[in-house]
Amino acid sequence: MAPISLYIVEDELLLAHELKTKLTGFGYEVLGIDRKGENAIENISNLHESDKVPDIIIMDVKLAGKMDGIEAARILTENYNCGIIFLTSLNRSEVFAKSFSLKPYAYLFKPVEIDQIRVAIEVANYQRNLEITNERIISELKNEIEHRKLAEKERNQRLQERIRAEQKVNQLLKQKHHMELDLINRELATSSIFISQKNKIIGLIKKDINRLLKNEKTIDKVEIAKVLKTIDESIKFDNDWYRIKAHFEKIHPEFFDRLRKKFPQLTPNDHKLCALLRMNLNTKEISHILKITAPSTEISRIRLRKKLELPKGINLTQYICEV
Repeated sequence: MAPISLYIVEDELLLAHELKTKLTGFGYEVLGIDRKGENAIENISNLHESDKVPDIIIMDVKLAGKMDGIEAARILTENYNCGIIFLTSLNRSEVFAKSFSLKPYAYLFKPVEIDQIRVAIEVANYQRNLEITNERIISELKNEIEHRKLAEKERNQRLQERIRAEQKVNQLLKQKHHMELDLINRELATSSIFISQKNKIIGLIKKDINRLLKNEKTIDKVEIAKVLKTIDESIKFDNDWYRIKAHFEKIHPEFFDRLRKKFPQLTPNDHKLCALLRMNLNTKEISHILKITAPSTEISRIRLRKKLELPKGINLTQYICEV
């Protein structure tokens, strides 16, 4: 282990050399002696450039130059990592008041014995090493904290990027879903309108043929009856209803299950009417699809309201939409 290195700044050269001799004899390394604070600052600066700063500086408060030991110690402690032991014959209270802010490791008042100086050096060096170790540990902890903060920040950034990516994917999927629903809804509406118009036209044809049967004597009634039978079969609702229902359940899944669970008294025809109301079709459109008259459709709506036990003032279509 390297010996403790010292630097002596003492106004009395005789005392300084005597200290150097005794301390060197005890195994300490004395790097230099100065009578002036200015010289000590310059010489220790040169030592610092060669990576040889003293561990402890024994500093006399009263020096030969313009600068006293307290000012010299202030400059040295601000620039170099060295401990200060004040050695002085001045008034103790005055020295304490002027130098306490520098936090020296010891105060030694002349005359002082060499053993006292040795104890002060050892204690000062121990405290200095402890402070250096603590500073190193604190610095390492700070570096570790900064490293963890940086790592946590990077993790958070990656997490935010992943969340944004997932949100974008979800948004695209949502848009796709809306587009699919919109397409199905248009298909359902088109299909419903087509069925409504088809049934309307076929109904007009049937009406005309019935009129012919009543008024024209030369028409083969058997043939006309066959035509009417074919028309009746073509406007049956069941086949068209299965197609409407298939599209409807894609847009409104579990609608019929909720109806059956909440209103078990409803019939299959009631379910059909509820589905057409859920599609926001008006009475005329519903009449054409179900191949019944508008008054019959209104009666069906009234019966449905009674089964649902809806009070006056509650809109039937709006209520069905909320089921």
